[in-house]
Amino acid sequence: MSGVEVVVHAGHALTEPPSFVEHASINQWRSEARAALNLPDAPVIACGHQSEAWHPGILAKNMWVQGVAQREHATAVHVMVDQDGFDGMHVEWPFQRPDGWWGLRGHRFLRSGGETASMRCPAEPPRSVDAGSGVLPDIVHGLDAIQLALSTHSTATDAAMQGTLAMLSLAEPWLAMPHIVRASDLMQTSFAKCLIEAMLHDPVACATTLNKALVMAPRSARPLRVQRTDAELPLWLLGPQGQRQRANAAQTRAALASGGTLLPRAFFMSVIARTALADLFVHGLGGSLYEPASDAWMRSWRGWIPPSFAMVTANVRLPLTMPKDPMPQGVPFRRAWCDPHLLQTHSTGPSPERQRALAMISSIPHRDPRRRSMYEELIRERNTARLHRSEELESLHSNEAMAGAARIARTLAARRSWCFALVPKNLMTELRDALLTRLPA
Repeated sequence: MSGVEVVVHAGHALTEPPSFVEHASINQWRSEARAALNLPDAPVIACGHQSEAWHPGILAKNMWVQGVAQREHATAVHVMVDQDGFDGMHVEWPFQRPDGWWGLRGHRFLRSGGETASMRCPAEPPRSVDAGSGVLPDIVHGLDAIQLALSTHSTATDAAMQGTLAMLSLAEPWLAMPHIVRASDLMQTSFAKCLIEAMLHDPVACATTLNKALVMAPRSARPLRVQRTDAELPLWLLGPQGQRQRANAAQTRAALASGGTLLPRAFFMSVIARTALADLFVHGLGGSLYEPASDAWMRSWRGWIPPSFAMVTANVRLPLTMPKDPMPQGVPFRRAWCDPHLLQTHSTGPSPERQRALAMISSIPHRDPRRRSMYEELIRERNTARLHRSEELESLHSNEAMAGAARIARTLAARRSWCFALVPKNLMTELRDALLTRLPA
């Protein structure tokens, strides 16, 4: 299974937003945000993601953003989600086993940050990678390219910037470098400060309306803790080592008074990006699924809904060829191992021999010594049958292991989350071309 699939729900490019939010013109909020973020004074088309090994669906957002921005004479922006944790640029790839099926290997190029925000994880030279045997040439080349890109940007300000610059530089055959905006810097916009002031004015209202809205996006986030006069807010504080910490209103006021760092959590970040940063914000499939909760939250809490967004994603699979599937088996190995006579009857229940032995054992009263003797005879007979049918059992065990390998290989062949740098270049070019045909009218 290989090829390219593109999914685009475009809405309308530069759609008309609400005229006023929070008692000010939305165009004023956007103009002030562009100034605060050092962006050109022009419309913005934006998307974003964490600093990690991007799969083609993530790159597809950036490709589509750039296509729309070029046509609309707008600024293409990538929001670097630098307040999230950092996985150390972990990359997995398939390899072909000696039996022809595909297995999985992985490598972490940098140190993982755990709960430390990626903006506080240090950039560093990457660990060397060895693709191993049985690996497609495109994958070997891609792994080397990832290592080189991370090495090139190892003097970046932090691991978030290192990983993002590495991914964008690897995408240069299909994507011009966009403007990079840190998600943490969104908090410097006048719009974010306005909403934080509203949170602190009535933290319970902010938290309870968000908690009620989470029913629109089950399992997207844990509800905020609410007390009688205080509540947890959709913000992060940073601890001494850069670890993310939940914050209530009192802790947020203290952080503001002491010059501490406040960071947006997912729903708040999305509201800022859709309303004050971008004239059109583009989500992937995952982000689009929780936006009904963002809309419900803002409608209930502030009385308005953020501007609409687009959704762009793609499925690109590696060209993994498969050997012939193993023959289906009538009797599972585990059952045959416990009851070898099943190989003669090809049934799934106890064999007649086993049934007779069990019936005789059950007919003997408990604590009768004959019961134990009959059980031991059953075990001896089973072991003898294993010896007589050892070749059949070995073949059954081998076929079952091969069937398990086949299931894993088929899962890997259907997988869409490989890093795009491992994908054949012709498929990435096909992806870009397909996206350019799906720009909004």
